[in-house]
Amino acid sequence: MQGTKLEHWFRGPTPDTIATDGEGFPPVQVIARELRSKTFKYLRLKRDDSTEVTKDPSLRVLIAAANGNGFVNDAAKNLKYKPFYDDGDIPTGQNLTHHLRKSSRESVMRMFREANEQLFKIAARYDYFPEDAEVAIDITHWPFYGDSESDEYIRRTKPGRNYSWAWKYITLAVVGTDTPLILVVLLVRDKSKASKYIRWMLRLSRQHVDIGRVYLDAGTEFYNSDTISTIKHFLNGMARTDLRSSYYSYGVGNLDEDSYYAVGLESDKTVKLRNSGANEPMDDYTYFYTNLHPEEVPPEELGKAYRRRWGIETDFRKIKRDFLAKSGSKNPALRAFYFNFAAHPFNIWTVTNILRAEETGEDLSEGKQVTAGELMQAIEDDPRDLQIPTEPPKTRQVFEDIFDADWAPSDAD
Repeated sequence: MQGTKLEHWFRGPTPDTIATDGEGFPPVQVIARELRSKTFKYLRLKRDDSTEVTKDPSLRVLIAAANGNGFVNDAAKNLKYKPFYDDGDIPTGQNLTHHLRKSSRESVMRMFREANEQLFKIAARYDYFPEDAEVAIDITHWPFYGDSESDEYIRRTKPGRNYSWAWKYITLAVVGTDTPLILVVLLVRDKSKASKYIRWMLRLSRQHVDIGRVYLDAGTEFYNSDTISTIKHFLNGMARTDLRSSYYSYGVGNLDEDSYYAVGLESDKTVKLRNSGANEPMDDYTYFYTNLHPEEVPPEELGKAYRRRWGIETDFRKIKRDFLAKSGSKNPALRAFYFNFAAHPFNIWTVTNILRAEETGEDLSEGKQVTAGELMQAIEDDPRDLQIPTEPPKTRQVFEDIFDADWAPSDAD
């Protein structure tokens, strides 16, 4: 069936899937191995053929670092204790990061687009993309500890434990589904260019999904303080007149006010969770800014739909907790590689669950087939080196027109 339209109906046997003691490898390890072989080849380490350490163990240093919530230096040392590795099979952490620093921010973006595309094809093949997908766009922070002036990409953020500066990543994710996927990740220097990033990310994502709705956070990452202040005055007025919901036409910037609406809705959840009276009348209300006419999509329905935006917040927590290695580097390209690499095994995790559910005939709505921890441990403990080529094969330049567009964000912005 190879080379025919029926090829995807069959999975050929994975080589060396039977251990010498007669026991097969765990299914999650077999599936993860197949997915690594499809995607890792697109990740460029800027090395030549004289490099003795192969790509698969090199990238698994990042996997082990994330799995142990540590740094690559420690992960590389610990991997050498695996019985299937010799001393020369694993690069040092310094050697690995030396090669990763050679990439530009744009080349990092391109290689992960190519790698993730292989996973998106599998999801599409099994009809896991909704017809009118709901996506969320948000900016997440990766705390930075050190000199805030060491790089222009390090920006002030909401203070946390021992930090008030961070790297920022704008991300587009599919939400409202049992198979969340991260479609685009981009390192951000200037959030005032958020509208440019959004247009670009949507254009990239439409190559894979038909987008029905886009959800943005209601905070200052995407709206200016004047807009938020105006809407808050509106909510205070609603509270004083005891309105359950209301809306009015409102244009932000140069937007036509007849096509956009500020919507206010009393939040039952907020009222139930609060133990005392509201500090401000508007505290019991939530608000939305939308191009959906409130008479066609009532505020109550809009509020229920908007809660699906929280899926991207869940994705962020999962990525940072289970898939992201620690780093103290001030190099933006290296940081961009680390965060994009964390989002990539997150996508591998989702597609692993898709393939495993197809094998078992179970519905993913009933729960995950494989946990994130099981996946990461399976990859770290896989005794087989996939012998992935140092550099990937030539690929069609599906992103060339987007990267060359005069409005696309770049390091020169």
